[in-house]
Amino acid sequence: MKIKLQQLSVFVVFVLFWEIAIRSFADPFYVGRPAEVLQILIRDFGAGSFWRDLGLTTQELFLGYFYGAVGGVGTAIIFGRWPRLAVIFEPFFVALNSIPRIALAPLFVIWFGIDVASKVVLAATLVYFLTFFNALAGIQAAEARLINIGRVMGASNWQIFGKIVLPSASAWIMTGLRTSLPFALIGVIVGEFMAASAGLGYRLNFYATSYNASGTMAMLVVMMVLMMLLNYLAQAVENRLLVWRPKSTLRHSAS
Repeated sequence: MKIKLQQLSVFVVFVLFWEIAIRSFADPFYVGRPAEVLQILIRDFGAGSFWRDLGLTTQELFLGYFYGAVGGVGTAIIFGRWPRLAVIFEPFFVALNSIPRIALAPLFVIWFGIDVASKVVLAATLVYFLTFFNALAGIQAAEARLINIGRVMGASNWQIFGKIVLPSASAWIMTGLRTSLPFALIGVIVGEFMAASAGLGYRLNFYATSYNASGTMAMLVVMMVLMMLLNYLAQAVENRLLVWRPKSTLRHSAS
């Protein structure tokens, strides 16, 4: 409870600084006004079109996240089970991951159109590589001592992989899944910003191209709140699945 109050205090201080800034040295044309942002949020929340846009963006986010996460973890498991494949394909995966997604966005629009598919694919590519590299690193970091003990006890390669390697990599996998979640939203928003007729990214683009700083800030607030809620949900799932993991000393002392 104490941490929540401190976090709320930080938010209040930020809003107060924002208001003081526009009353003294900042131009509201560039940064908007807190009161106007609140008015736009109230107005949009009362419109059915806003909730349709939010629902579309959420749908694209979850689809992109799901496909990217399943593909990334699945590929890491395959490469972890057959390490020679990882050695062969690693340079190509590094090269593909180095391509800026903003450069791929127009191609995805050409290939998949301006509807849901292009946004899902763009989000999935961001999630895929994050989860893949985290999961593969966790698999490769499995303790050789435990693997040797399993072999001495007569365990097969599949049993060692399923009973020792994968469980030891679970924390890495969950970390990759949680850290890739914001990138799924980024991919969807970038795709909607470039070519879309609905969605939060479309609304953000509308306000930005209309030079409406308050409207732009309002959409950014919505995206940040959405991401905070999803991150809280992901953290709860991670804590539930990794209940055996020792609690962080920093988090324990803060609470």
